[in-house]
Amino acid sequence: MPRRIRSLDAMRALAVLFMLEVHLGFWWARELPAGNALVDIGTVLGGMAAPVFLVLAGVGLSLSRGSEIGGFVARSLKRGAALMAAGVAFTFVERAVYGPLGWGVLQCIGASLVICALAMRAPPAVRAVAGIALMVAAPILRFWQGIPGVLFSDQLMAAGSAQEYFQSMLLSGFFPLIPWVGFMLLGTSAGDWLLPSGPGARPDRRAHILLTLFLFVAGTASLARGTAPEFFPPSLTFSLLSSGVCLLALPAFLAWDSARWEFLSPLGRISLTVFIVHHLIGYEAFRAAGLLHSFEVGQALGLVVLTWALALLAARAWAGRGFRLSLEWVLARLERPPSEQNKYSPAE
Repeated sequence: MPRRIRSLDAMRALAVLFMLEVHLGFWWARELPAGNALVDIGTVLGGMAAPVFLVLAGVGLSLSRGSEIGGFVARSLKRGAALMAAGVAFTFVERAVYGPLGWGVLQCIGASLVICALAMRAPPAVRAVAGIALMVAAPILRFWQGIPGVLFSDQLMAAGSAQEYFQSMLLSGFFPLIPWVGFMLLGTSAGDWLLPSGPGARPDRRAHILLTLFLFVAGTASLARGTAPEFFPPSLTFSLLSSGVCLLALPAFLAWDSARWEFLSPLGRISLTVFIVHHLIGYEAFRAAGLLHSFEVGQALGLVVLTWALALLAARAWAGRGFRLSLEWVLARLERPPSEQNKYSPAE
C-alpha cells in the first residue's frame, strides 16, 4: 500500500469539512440570502471540496504506482469498480436527488481512477496537458451539444434514456467526467513531480510551479473574459482556478508533514464513509423529521460547526480501532489477495 502522508490526509480532511459545510448549510438553512458574507464564503469553500478530493486521488495514484508497481493497474481497476458500484447503490438510494440513473461523485471518482491508472504510462507533463485539455474541451463540447452554462437540479438529474445517461456521465451530470478526470490527471502529475519514487529520484518543483502558474494565469484570463466560476457544470474559470489552488496548496502541506496534523488527518482517512453518512443523517434523517430548511443562517452555521467537532472527535476515536468496518476498511480488504485479508492494521 502507498505510504501514508499525514499532511495529505489533513488536506483531505479540510475538504471533508468544506463538503459538510456546503451540503449541510444548503439542506438546513431556511434560505441562503444573496450577498450574505457567510453564504458567499461558505459557497467558495464548499466549491473547493471536490477539486481537492479529485486532485488528491491523483496524488494517491502516483504514490501507489511508485511504491508498488506490480499489480498497480489491477488494484486501481478493482478500487475504481468498487467505487462505481458504491456510487450506483448510493444514487439509487438518493434517487430523489440524483434521479433514477444518477451520475454522482463516487461514479466519477471510480471511473476517473480507472482512466488515470491506464494513463500512468504517459509522462507527467503529457498527463498535465491532457488534464488541461479536458477542462478546455468541456465548455466547447457543452456548447456543441446545446447544454446551458448553468444547470439546475432537475436538469442535472435528467437520465430518462441511454443517450441522456451518457451525456450526464460525460458532460452535464452532477460530476461529469469531462472535465473532472482532468483534476485527477493533474494530481497524478503533481504526485510524480513532488513525491518521486525510485533510487536517485528528485522532486521536479520547477515543473510543478510552472503548471500552477499557468493554471492561475489562464484561469484569471478566463475570468477577465466574463466566464463566471460556475460549479454545475464546472466552467473553464472554475476548473483552472480551483485546480490551481489545489496545486498551490500541495507543496505547502507537504512541507509541514508533522504530528501537528494529527487532529485533522484521521478525518481525511474516512472521507468516503463521511460522504455516505452525512447524506443519510444530514439529509434523509432531517427530511424524515421535517427539519430540512428549518433554521436561520446563523443557527445552521452553529449546527455545522457542531457537526465538524463531532466528526473530528469520532474520526480520532475510530483511528484507534483501525477504522474497522468503515467503507475505506472494506475497500482495503477487497484490494488484498485472500491470503492477506486478515493483516489489516491501523498504520495503513
